[in-house]
Parts: sequence; C-alpha cells; structure tokens
Amino acid sequence: MANQTFRAGAFALLMALTVSVAPLRAAEPASAPAESPPPASAEASVSTPDDMPVTEMAWPTEGAGGMQMSHDKPKTFEGRLLSWLGMWHPAVIHFPIALVLTVGLLEAAAALRRQPLFAASNKLLLGVATFGALVAAPLGWASAGLPAPDDESALTIHRWLGTALPFLIFALWWLKRPAEAAARRLSSRGYEAALALTVVLILVQAYFGAEVTHGAGHLKF
Repeated sequence: MANQTFRAGAFALLMALTVSVAPLRAAEPASAPAESPPPASAEASVSTPDDMPVTEMAWPTEGAGGMQMSHDKPKTFEGRLLSWLGMWHPAVIHFPIALVLTVGLLEAAAALRRQPLFAASNKLLLGVATFGALVAAPLGWASAGLPAPDDESALTIHRWLGTALPFLIFALWWLKRPAEAAARRLSSRGYEAALALTVVLILVQAYFGAEVTHGAGHLKF
C-alpha cells in the first residue's frame, strides 16, 4: 500500500514538473529577439521632391486650337470684379439662345399648322431674350477681355457675332406683332426671314463658343 502511494506521489510530482516547464519552453521563441530587417540605404530612405510624381493639369483648350486662358488672378479690385463677372457668361447666354430657338420652333409650327395662336406669345419671349442677350454680351467681353492681335479666329468670330446678336434679337421683337394681332394672323415674310437668319447665326455663334472653350473639332464623331 505504501509502495503504491509512493508511486502515485512520484507520478503526480513528475506531471506537475512537466506542466510547469512546458509554458516556459513555449514562451522562449516569443521572447527571442526578432531579426531586424537590413538597414535601408540612405538613397532609398530619403525622398526628394524631384523623385515625387508630378501631375500637370492642362486647361481644356490648351493644345487643342482653343483660346488660351490664364489662371493668374488679377491684383486689383476692378480686375477681380471683371474676372468674376466673366464667369457668369456661359450660364447667362443659354437663356437667350434657348428662347430664340423656341420662338423659331413655335413660328414653324404656326406656319405648318396654319394656326397663328401657336406664335402669339413670341413677342414676350423675344423681349426676354433681348434682355438676356444684352446682359450676356458684356459678360462675354469681361470673360475674353479686349481684342488682341494673337486672338484665335474662333474667338474673333464669337466676339463680334455675339456683340451683334442682341441687336438682331431686338429687331425681331420690334418686327413681331403684339399678341392680339399675332393670334389672328400669321407672321410677315420679313419677320420670318429675319427669324430664320437669327436662328442660323445663333447656332453658328454657339458652335464657335464651344470651339473657344473646348477646342477645334469638339463635335467630331
């Protein structure tokens, strides 16, 4: 009996020693110092501004035949004001363009359907278009600046055609009969011819305006 008790105690002591030593052996690899990576060379660790990639953002019209725009902000208050006003030109010019084209469509519908009532309100639309064109033209001058000898042909055509269009639209307003008379009779031939000419010139003006901002060949298929 005593012999069995001795054997059991020795076995328990051996198991206790085994359990206590095992965690120490398992922790030894974790405590070992990790191998440090080889030191990087001074050339690789130091980055210079010349090594950094540089992305140059070009103005949309540069190199495409369009107008060269300058990003330099004016220094004076008058220069900053003119520059700010010129930014509104693309937004304002769309209203008279859309109104005159709408007048052309309504006049065509009235002539084809023989219904003068379709074009009765065109005098009002032409009045609003005249006002919008008289605002947009000076804003275009503020955007493009004064004429220069090296101006692109597209800019020159766009500048002077845009200057003349407000007066052409005003002439259409003057030729158009008031709403009461226009609702009873179709428009005169002279008015229709002037309207057709103005619509064509506005489309040409819009094309050259897009060529100024987006470059030549911007409508290639």
